[in-house]
Amino acid sequence: MNLISLAKEYGFAEAYVFPAEPFPHYERRLQDGALHPSGRRLISDVRQAAPWANAIVALLRPYRPFPPDVPLSGFYLSSNAGYHAAKALLGRLQDEGAEAATADVPVRELLLRGGVGIPLKNGLTAIEPYGTRYSVQTLAAALPEPVRYTAAPPQKPPHCRTCHACEKACPSGAIDAGGFHFGACARAYMSGDTMGEWVMDAMATMLGCELCQNVCPYNRLILPQGELPEAFALERLLGGDDKPALALVGVNLKKNGRLQQHACVMAAKLGRKDLLPLIRELADDPREAVRAAARYALGRLGKTTDV
Repeated sequence: MNLISLAKEYGFAEAYVFPAEPFPHYERRLQDGALHPSGRRLISDVRQAAPWANAIVALLRPYRPFPPDVPLSGFYLSSNAGYHAAKALLGRLQDEGAEAATADVPVRELLLRGGVGIPLKNGLTAIEPYGTRYSVQTLAAALPEPVRYTAAPPQKPPHCRTCHACEKACPSGAIDAGGFHFGACARAYMSGDTMGEWVMDAMATMLGCELCQNVCPYNRLILPQGELPEAFALERLLGGDDKPALALVGVNLKKNGRLQQHACVMAAKLGRKDLLPLIRELADDPREAVRAAARYALGRLGKTTDV
């Protein structure tokens, strides 16, 4: 079985094969409390979770960003498509007699210790020619011995030593000469819980912030893709019709009306006063996070007296 060729059949650009070793750096950060809550659910030792595994397979799916005037991150569309493709690939592997299972591991540590990718100041990992525009799915697998692990290519020093573009672009000051500080990153607080005003002030797109990626030299050759998908039209999301969008990005993003929250903020940023009737209705939504975003939008659109 040629795993790399098989992965490409399912829409992945690359399939990297690494040893099923523990993740000591992740384990230390976990014990030190240095991780955002969303990063505390990962597997630090695949062999404990899957004793039969001798490899971790990382499946890479690149994506193209939307143009600057389209208020949507392309990451979750790639990640959700990759998730379903990985499930289909996993089923194929199992049908052919291979032992494999999904394994949520620290992807950055996996890539870097395997010599794949360049660590950047903004906390992301660039992989040429995809830059930082990709999502990764990971599997634990029992591969026939001897396993052909991914060979580490020669690495160049990152541009970060002389480049300060992401530092200047970050609206919340989460990147400096010392690197990336997740506690100050607005993106870390856009996952469904009630957003602080400073987070909404920093938001430039729905479903994340890509400002540091937009200016990164490693992404300079990646051309943007088309227009805003109809499923993400602001009036549609504000009116509660989020099923088509969730089908594209994953139902786990439904938490606390996340899409409605983000649509409110984007309506404010784009000056969409035509959407005020829909936003006013959300100002009395039973979900606190949605109410906060709606009232933020009403305030920014100059209609605080109508709340």
